[in-house]
Amino acid sequence: MKHLIYSIILGFLSISCNSDKKPLSIQKDKQPNIMLIIVDDMGYSDLGCFGGEINTPQINKLAETGLIITDFYVSPMCAPTRGMLMTGVDNHQNGMGEMPPFHKENQYLKDGYEGYMNNRVITIPEILRKHDYHTYMSGKWHLGAFDTNYYPSGRGFERSFAMMGGGSGFYQNAFPLAPMEKDVTFYVRDKNKVEELPDDFYSTKAFTDEMIKYIKEQKDDKPFFSYLAYTAPHDPLHAPAEYIEKYKGVYDNGYSAIKTKRLTQMKSKGLINKSMPSNPGTGKFPDWESLSEKEQKSQARKMEIYAAMIDYMDNQIGRVIDALKEEDKYDNTIFIVMSDNGANPKEAIFYFLGDQELFSSQGFDNSFENMGKTNSFVSQGGAWAEVSETPFTYFKTTTGEGGIRAPLIISGAGIETTGIHNATMHVTDILPTILSFAKVKRPKTYKNKELKPLYGQSAASFLKGESSIIRDTESKPICFELGEHKAVIKGEWKAIMLQPPYTEVIKWELFNLKSDPTEKTDVSASNPQKLEELIKIWNAYSKKYGYIEGEGEMQIKKIGAKAFYEFK
Repeated sequence: MKHLIYSIILGFLSISCNSDKKPLSIQKDKQPNIMLIIVDDMGYSDLGCFGGEINTPQINKLAETGLIITDFYVSPMCAPTRGMLMTGVDNHQNGMGEMPPFHKENQYLKDGYEGYMNNRVITIPEILRKHDYHTYMSGKWHLGAFDTNYYPSGRGFERSFAMMGGGSGFYQNAFPLAPMEKDVTFYVRDKNKVEELPDDFYSTKAFTDEMIKYIKEQKDDKPFFSYLAYTAPHDPLHAPAEYIEKYKGVYDNGYSAIKTKRLTQMKSKGLINKSMPSNPGTGKFPDWESLSEKEQKSQARKMEIYAAMIDYMDNQIGRVIDALKEEDKYDNTIFIVMSDNGANPKEAIFYFLGDQELFSSQGFDNSFENMGKTNSFVSQGGAWAEVSETPFTYFKTTTGEGGIRAPLIISGAGIETTGIHNATMHVTDILPTILSFAKVKRPKTYKNKELKPLYGQSAASFLKGESSIIRDTESKPICFELGEHKAVIKGEWKAIMLQPPYTEVIKWELFNLKSDPTEKTDVSASNPQKLEELIKIWNAYSKKYGYIEGEGEMQIKKIGAKAFYEFK
């Protein structure tokens, strides 16, 4: 009897203490909030949960309470990835057939190559906003800058704070990434251009502040879709001094030492096969031992700043998580964290088309003591990019595994906590996956226009633990193209065609990703029928999705950035 009375009292107290909470069954049926976080130019092995030495406890915790997808594929460069992410449609149909503004003469003004998301696609926020979702965006846009119809506010975002170009200085001066980016390097708040940034501005913090403001100022109980698009760790490499100091000496032993350490960690975590050998890289960058002491010191500092940028960003993601908890929105939120492409091998002078005189005229102070500060412009560079892409070959701009395979973490409401999965997923799968969780269907038309078909497919059943596969590339291969770099993946086979300077002879090569995931041994000679099969698949894809082989000079060199971006 005593036990019975005690149980009744406890039950009464439990009901009283939780009387303001909804029943679990209602919470379960409620549409989830979506927090989509994209990182810019981050390598495959940079995060702690992917084997890296960089301190990322917040993202690591999301991985621990959710899952990691090891075979997640994106475009070789940022804007095409973002276009596919927002629309679920292949880049050759959504307007990002080429990375703006590098279109060739015959691609300029053509359907699918507009340089912004065209009117034959619909975005995630455009869909969800019509189904009672709030839609928030903070961060890098790079999907249309000269017409407000193509701003975030014109493509479905209720509230937005966006950097419109491909990159800029992280501090108050926000200098353009390149001369050709000058006219697209500005910030907007909704439809209005931001005329001046505060003196203490640092973009990673500012993007976070804005997103937290949107979350806290929402007074109703409607679900939200939030797109938090950090520019870190894209160059120019800028980070707070105290975060750079945290990594002092970490990279002093050079490229191979970090690569070996990461490879060991990746094997111990089960991210890669224990028998995978160390990847020697492309051989296109100087070995650490060939550098002078001064050069080694400078190279180590670059990676210290790069690591600091990711570390600081992780800290800011923690602030977002804390805000969600404070607003009682955390438990009903799905988190998706991804990178947009591989690490960036380009040096700063690349953005000035190799013109050293033009670069020098900008007045950057890249002395060792000033690296990472507001008036410096240094980049990660090729050798460190190869380290960031451990264990894969190549990096951003290419269709090598290091260019198109990116880290992906999914966690939160309704997601099974199932660890690491060697499952294949494509960036276009994000839109249908989000719609599945939101219980919303994509329309067939939008603004009286028939929509281009989805390239993506939902991964919701896999994420809920209801199926064991996302994409079967054996029956449904996936194809890639950007800047004439091409690839097709079918099961364990991959055909790839690279362009100079990454090859001397432009041709299709064949690799078996199961036995050779680092793409070191071309087996096309011993498997000619398999190569022919994959080339036919790619040719059919290119015809179906509107690929235009580039011919002639780049338009950016002929007409300038502003004229290029202004066309409709």
